[in-house]
Amino acid sequence: MIKQEYVRVEKASYIYRCVHRIMEGDCQCEHGPIQVEIGPIEAQKYCVTNGMYYEFIKESGYHPENPAGFLKHWGNGKYLPEDEDLPVTNISVEDAKAYAAFYGMRLPTQQEWQYLAAGPKHLAYPWGNEKDYSKCNVFGDKILPVNALPEGVSPFGLYNMCGNVWEFTSEVYCDAAADHHHDHRFICLRGGSYYSAPNYWHAEKGAIKNDAHLKVHLLGGGMDRYETAGFRCVREVK
Repeated sequence: MIKQEYVRVEKASYIYRCVHRIMEGDCQCEHGPIQVEIGPIEAQKYCVTNGMYYEFIKESGYHPENPAGFLKHWGNGKYLPEDEDLPVTNISVEDAKAYAAFYGMRLPTQQEWQYLAAGPKHLAYPWGNEKDYSKCNVFGDKILPVNALPEGVSPFGLYNMCGNVWEFTSEVYCDAAADHHHDHRFICLRGGSYYSAPNYWHAEKGAIKNDAHLKVHLLGGGMDRYETAGFRCVREVK
């Protein structure tokens, strides 16, 4: 099983700008430009794998309140042996947060995720400013192990921040009026995935830029668990 590694990111500030897909309609979150501060934090080099999540379940006894669709690609409570080092999917943002909290971590904010992917030079893609399909798993036919494509790492050495699986960020937003704060809740995914949806309406295909996010409505239960979304964690350091 691949062992998780951590990368320290020192305190920094940058001007945050985020591109939102107009086809999804507006979303009530910060798109910038705005000056933000990051770190110091440590970030996981790899997305959390099936093997790592299985260890979490054994150690914590975690079981979601609504298990619909939870780890539906596993069988008899465990992943297939050949899937051990693939990023865990079919989990919700709450399932990801439970993992992070158990180990004293959290999901990255959108602003942190973007800096981890783009680095201090604010690159368009993790590896540079030019699109290069040889450095990311997009237009593929399957998810790859989390340590695949080392030539596509971010400036901080983080793997697969473009392609393979979309990644959860920590914020949960609401598009509704203040007195309906439980309605129209949504999250934002980052980084894109290997999968090419049959229609542009679902999600862009190909290499997704570091400064773009995908708005996804939270509908409840199994509908908040996706076959093409995973996560990595960060933790506070001094």
